[in-house]
Amino acid sequence: MENGRQTKKLDEEAVELATLMAEVVHAGKRQSGKPAKELEEAAEREGLGPRHAPVLFAVALDSGQSVSELAERVGLSLATTSQLVGELSRAGILARAEDERDRRRTIVTIAGEHEETVGGWVRRMLEPMRSALDRMSPRARADFMRGLRILAEETTRHSVELEDSAQVRR
Repeated sequence: MENGRQTKKLDEEAVELATLMAEVVHAGKRQSGKPAKELEEAAEREGLGPRHAPVLFAVALDSGQSVSELAERVGLSLATTSQLVGELSRAGILARAEDERDRRRTIVTIAGEHEETVGGWVRRMLEPMRSALDRMSPRARADFMRGLRILAEETTRHSVELEDSAQVRR
């Protein structure tokens, strides 16, 4: 009987986690606000959308990555990441440059004229995360981050398993 109660509690906590995650994602979308006029114009002109946001966010957090490093960071294929970087680059939001140490690598940065605008967007997105982490003790923060890493690992693992099973059925 104890095992059944533990399973029910785990299921209830998983539902609560899913609800909280949805709330965080929804609030994050609201918080990001309307893009700056020049970014909005570039997005409309080049057909950019929400799918470009993870790449833009990752470059803003760690400018100067190669396209393959960026793909790994955002969890997309190299081909998809390269396509998104190309579209953001054509819109003038990202800049691509050949790595002088290894000409096979393309380094991605925020285009100079958009650094301030994109930086402001990133700061707005990070502020509630910083505030939440600041409210936690160092121990609670470490446990929380460990839990999120585990969640990311499990989500990725299940996603890969679903993709693999879908390919087997084709």
